[in-house]
Amino acid sequence: MTRARRQPTQVLPPAMSRRYATYAPVPSGKGSGSSGLEEPITDVGGYDDLLDALERRGVDIDVSRAGLVELDAVLDALPRGLERAVGMYFGDVVIRCLPGSRWKVVREGRPCVEVAGGASADVIAVAESRLAGGPHTLIEVLDHLDELAGRNA
Repeated sequence: MTRARRQPTQVLPPAMSRRYATYAPVPSGKGSGSSGLEEPITDVGGYDDLLDALERRGVDIDVSRAGLVELDAVLDALPRGLERAVGMYFGDVVIRCLPGSRWKVVREGRPCVEVAGGASADVIAVAESRLAGGPHTLIEVLDHLDELAGRNA
């Protein structure tokens, strides 16, 4: 008797964040213009657990460079298990701070942000490195991506 092979389950994307799941146009107004294509997604969310952990500590951040600096300052005091949430927040900050940046998925479950000029960063890997005591803060990675894009954030 042969056993039936179990079909792999389909991995669905995580539910959108209840606070920052907006699909807003790029702030600079750049986009596809008359080509009829949709504007790039600027906020994908996925970091409610991070915001909740910060709120419990009395910290309220927005999706900005200043918010990233504030997160970097308290990150070591937060509970473990927030790598994905930190990565998604970091990615949304990159998209907002660096014009021409966009979300992309290179591998399922591993979202990246691509900056002008084509350089990209795996946002989950950036967060994992930072939370594991890596050598670079999130703001340093943002500044590095900005240099690769040829601007200053």
